[in-house]
Amino acid sequence: MMNNKIAINGFFGRMGQAIYELSLKQNFDVTVGVDLKEKLSSNLDLKFSDNLSEHSGSFDVVIDFSLPEPCVKAVKECQKLNKPITIGTTGFSAEQKKILTDAGKEIPLLLAPNMSIGVNASLRSISELSKVLSGYDVSIEETHHKNKLDSPSGTALKIAEVIAEARHSSPSDINIKSFREEGEVGVHKTIFRSSDDEIIIYHNAYNRTIFAQGALDTSQWISKQPAGLYTYKDYMEDIS
Repeated sequence: MMNNKIAINGFFGRMGQAIYELSLKQNFDVTVGVDLKEKLSSNLDLKFSDNLSEHSGSFDVVIDFSLPEPCVKAVKECQKLNKPITIGTTGFSAEQKKILTDAGKEIPLLLAPNMSIGVNASLRSISELSKVLSGYDVSIEETHHKNKLDSPSGTALKIAEVIAEARHSSPSDINIKSFREEGEVGVHKTIFRSSDDEIIIYHNAYNRTIFAQGALDTSQWISKQPAGLYTYKDYMEDIS
């Protein structure tokens, strides 16, 4: 039984709306929507604010799909309120990442550049292939909708990190090509190439439902964890 009440930070964004719509079809209880003050106009039976603290008694956990700056603001509010948070926002600076890391010392915080279980399962294969095919050249291609601000995508950077960790190298050594096209949700290709053959790990998101599902599921999981900075890998390993 899902019973932890959820606040969505970035409620009126593409992902915020996808998460809310999916919550209505499943057993999740979204009670608070947080976004910019000028966006707060809705007939929905929820509590809305531009500040999490205003309705702190109406939610147990936060899902954040916003932008780096409002996400950091939400994390700081969660620290004050002692609330867990699951984050799908990407594009953080090194300074902002440190704020999130430090927050994980006080509250349960899950940070996942991609909330799709398919992508995260693919990362396992990419790690293994990076070791076994150590002599192959590897590159990454990612395509997203034209309004996506960060480039390369957080998922592409995570793939590069996984490859580099497996090969004891640097993520900056891995070539990433980014494309922005109308209507594209998210495509990631990891290409292993030798002079004789080519292996491609390909993930294509048809819609945002897979990300919304991951956000809702991890919100319930992170609510039960002690303070710490968690990844989607931690979640997958715990439930498998």
